[in-house]
Amino acid sequence: MLALLRRARGLAALGAAGLAFTLTPPAHADSTGDAEAKAQALLAQVQKLQREVKQAESRYDQALAGVAASVNAAIQTDETKDNVAAQTQAAADELDNRVRGLYMSGGPLALYVSVLDSGDITDLQSRVITVGSLVNTSKDVVQADRAVAAKVAAMARHAQRAVHRQIATERSVRGVATRVLGLLAQEQSLLDQARAQVSHLRALDAARAALAAQTSAFGAITTARLNSLGVLPPSALYNTYYHQAATTCPGLSWTVLAAIGQVESGHGRNPSTSSAGAMGPMQFLPSTFASYGVDGDHNGTLDIMAPGDAIYTAAHYLCANGASGGGQALYNAVWHYNHADWYVQMVLNLAQKYAA
Repeated sequence: MLALLRRARGLAALGAAGLAFTLTPPAHADSTGDAEAKAQALLAQVQKLQREVKQAESRYDQALAGVAASVNAAIQTDETKDNVAAQTQAAADELDNRVRGLYMSGGPLALYVSVLDSGDITDLQSRVITVGSLVNTSKDVVQADRAVAAKVAAMARHAQRAVHRQIATERSVRGVATRVLGLLAQEQSLLDQARAQVSHLRALDAARAALAAQTSAFGAITTARLNSLGVLPPSALYNTYYHQAATTCPGLSWTVLAAIGQVESGHGRNPSTSSAGAMGPMQFLPSTFASYGVDGDHNGTLDIMAPGDAIYTAAHYLCANGASGGGQALYNAVWHYNHADWYVQMVLNLAQKYAA
């Protein structure tokens, strides 16, 4: 199971063992009935926690789904904006070519002169009206098309900015994930205490099986939601920094930095400060940034909010924690970046998608 869960369980188990050692009277002092009664009381607490875990896992599922939905919406909005820009430009070019062709044929004067070929005054008047209408209509169409194109482009940019502000990050998941893992650790602690009272009890076996199922469900939710998480293309500037910063740590792929950049801030689209005080596009605590900071944009200053400094610092931090070794070493390095195994899975899952 997840390393974080193993750590939480280990601490909980130690605490539970200490409590049992301190509070449990000598075996001969308790009758079998007393021991079973205490075990049943503990199992009642477990059942209550099981209901809380179910609700917490549902919220965790919703949080991960929200991350995937917001990122995928941003990807779609970016693509729509690009498509709108290309289509409106193509339409404007086509109309410009029509008018250009009209004028290149001799301009309005030449068109008006051509009507003099008519030998009939009525036909002459009709040609003048037609030519004038043709020229004016073409101008009006081009102007109207440009106005519409500008409005559509402005709407697309507005929608893009709105979606970018709503991009969910790991900050949307951390609280609910921590809640689930904490509840599972509490369940394990209570079950350990119950087992210290009675080693064989049908209800105890059932509770242990339920805990295993809930633990498995947490992993299944994580896997399913991460599989639906799309890759959010970084800007040209961010993409350059990801590639360049990775070269400072031989063995570290730029895709890992890009994945962290997406997970932490949507490549700078949502770099809001976390409840713990982490800041900037790569979400560093100021103290950590001060210790590992790198002037990635080479302007002579360290700025936690600057993408160049933040991304180069992330590469330095990961490398200092063994990321260049790949495999389990990379897993551990990303875990040091954010002490949660669901986070590591999210980053490495995205890194694989960036590499594809």
